[in-house]
Amino acid sequence: MPIQMTKQELQDLLAKQVEAMASADPFQQMVKTTVEKMIKDLQKTTPDPFSAQDGKKLVSALPFAKIEGQYLHTKQGSIFNLNNKNTPWIQISDELKQWAVDFAAYIKSGAISKLLSSAVDTQGGYLVPEEFRAVMLMYDAEETLVWSRATVWPMSGEKMMFPKLMQNPDVNDQSFDHFSGVSFGWVEEGGEKPITEPSFGLVEMIVHELAAYTEITNTLLDDAIINFINYLTKLFRAAWYWYTDKCFISGTGGKQPLGILSDPNIIGVNRQTASNVNAQDIFNMEAAMPAMFDSQAVWFITKKARANLRGQTVSAQSKELVLQETYANISDGYQMNMLGRPAFLADGKIPALGSSGDIILAAWNWYYIGFRQDFSMDSSTHYKFRQNRTALRCSGRLDGQAAMPKAFVILNSATS
Repeated sequence: MPIQMTKQELQDLLAKQVEAMASADPFQQMVKTTVEKMIKDLQKTTPDPFSAQDGKKLVSALPFAKIEGQYLHTKQGSIFNLNNKNTPWIQISDELKQWAVDFAAYIKSGAISKLLSSAVDTQGGYLVPEEFRAVMLMYDAEETLVWSRATVWPMSGEKMMFPKLMQNPDVNDQSFDHFSGVSFGWVEEGGEKPITEPSFGLVEMIVHELAAYTEITNTLLDDAIINFINYLTKLFRAAWYWYTDKCFISGTGGKQPLGILSDPNIIGVNRQTASNVNAQDIFNMEAAMPAMFDSQAVWFITKKARANLRGQTVSAQSKELVLQETYANISDGYQMNMLGRPAFLADGKIPALGSSGDIILAAWNWYYIGFRQDFSMDSSTHYKFRQNRTALRCSGRLDGQAAMPKAFVILNSATS
C-alpha cells in the first residue's frame, strides 16, 4: 500500500537528511584541520611532498565542496547553515529538487523513477541521493541537566568522604536547625554554663561502573562511508552522560548513584489535584525551598506539566503568568522561567505528569558527583576474530548523592 505523506512531512523528511550534519559542531573544523594535518603528515614522510595544487585536489575530492564560515556548500549546489539546526536549508541543488519530486510521487503511487532506481541501496541507501549519503541521520539528545550544575569532585581512589555538619534548614520541620545542635542558655552571674556540641556526619562517595558492550561486523566497518568507530564513540558517550544525568535524579543508590527522588531526606510538597499541576503547587514548592538555596535554585519540569501551567496567573487579579516563555529568535533559542527562576524541560529524566518528581525545584550545586573515570571506549578485533566481528566496550566510573538534601524540593504524587 503506498505511503501517504503531506507536504509538511516531506519537508520534514528533507530537513532530517541534514539534521545530523547541521547539528554537528565539529564539521567545519573537522574538514579543515583533518585535511591540513593529513597533508602536513605526508609532507614529513614522502620524498615527493604535496604541492599546493595537490592539496587543493585532495580537498576537492572530499564529499563536500567547501565550508565558508558557518555555511556548507555541496558540489551539487546545495547550501545550508551549519549553525541553524531547525531550518538549515538555504538552497538545494537541482538533483535534490528532482529527488524530492520523485520521492513525493513514489510515496503517493509507489512508482519508482529512474533517479530513484539508480539510488536504491538495500544495504542502507534508502533512496537518499548521493549528495547526502555520507551523513548518519540522528537527532541530538538534550544536553545534560545535572552535570553542568552539580559539584564534581575528582576521585583518586575508590572512596571519598566529606565531613558534614548535620544542618536542617527546613523551616516546616520540627527539627529545624541551622547549627546542628549548637544551643545556648541564659545563666546567672557565675552560674554553670550549659553543655552543647554540634552533630557531624559524613558524605561518602563509592565509585560505581556504568558500562556497555556491543559487536560490529568488520564488513560494516570496512564499507561504511562514515568513520563508524568514531560515530559509535560519540553515540555511546552521549548516551553514557544522558543515563548518568538521569541517575542523579532517580538512581536508587547501592550499586549506582543515589538520585534525589530516592533520597528520603529531601523536601516533598503534596499537590492540589491528583495527576495535575497548578499554580498553587508551584507557589507551595517555592515557599518550601529554604531561603539560603534560593539564588541557585532552578526548575525541572515535563512538557505536559508545562502545558498544565500555561496561562495560569500568580493571582486572580494579576496578569503576571506563573510560567513565562520567550523565543525571540532561533539563535537565542527557547527560554522559560517560573516565578522568575529558570525552568528546563527534563522529559525522560524525571517522572511523568502526576508522579512524584514530575516537577523539581533544586539547587544542584548541592548535589555531589564523585568522578573516578571518564567515559572511555575500547575496541578489539581479536576477541571475535573467527566471527569477523569487532568487539566494542565502553565504561566510566562515578558516584553521586545530595550533600544537602534540603536543597531539593519535589512535587509529590499525593494530594493535600
